[in-house]
Amino acid sequence: MFFLKQLQKKTWEEVNFGPVRGWQCTEFLQYSNLKHLFTGKSNDLNLAKHEPTIFPEKSVDKNREILCKSLDISYPALRVLPLAHSDNVFVLENEAQELPKADAIITHLTNIPLLVTAADCVPILLYCPEKKIVGLVHAGWRSTALAIVEKAVIAMQENYLARPSQIIAAIGPAVGQRNYEVSQEVADLLVKATESDSIINSNGLKPKADLKLANSLQLDRAGIMKIFVSELDTAAQHSLFYSHRIQGKRAGRQGLIACLV
Repeated sequence: MFFLKQLQKKTWEEVNFGPVRGWQCTEFLQYSNLKHLFTGKSNDLNLAKHEPTIFPEKSVDKNREILCKSLDISYPALRVLPLAHSDNVFVLENEAQELPKADAIITHLTNIPLLVTAADCVPILLYCPEKKIVGLVHAGWRSTALAIVEKAVIAMQENYLARPSQIIAAIGPAVGQRNYEVSQEVADLLVKATESDSIINSNGLKPKADLKLANSLQLDRAGIMKIFVSELDTAAQHSLFYSHRIQGKRAGRQGLIACLV
């Protein structure tokens, strides 16, 4: 069953919205009430404020505004999730709520663009067409070890009665296994979190982890039937993406943006 899901990797297309270049999972494009985009670093489109950085905060605000304008969604309504490398899942139930530090957010609200940023970590889009619920997940190794994506699926079930079989998942561009060395301790944590040693390549001085596969396995375990995985590797293709593995702390951040309309 999972092998068949992995055959759906090719369902992606590169798109341009004016100055903004990115990638969309074509399975999601049939739903007119959802807009989404996985961005890259074309035109220095850094979307996160962090230190140290080569990007002034003003340029980040401007980049976020350009992104929203390109997708014809409201920049003033944009909500950017403050990340914590945790298993915290936040349910946005009304526009007045402040966003806490978390690594996943789900909502039923329309015309509220949501943005998560990353520079090698795994951005994941969840959508339930029947319930009209969207979820965004940021999965680095810590969050993956804590099964963040499974907990996001559970939150969609508990808060909106969305069955896993109704939820579609897109795993966006992220660091590939060949460029993601980890300690043995981290490798062990990830194997435990996925119940599979297939996510680790031990044929080298240090283990190498496949975070996209790890999150795919967790989605599969959660009961998700449609999982679409981007083959784009942020470290190997660092001309297209910011990569913390390649650029270190000076790397900018691309993002996953989604909005119900």
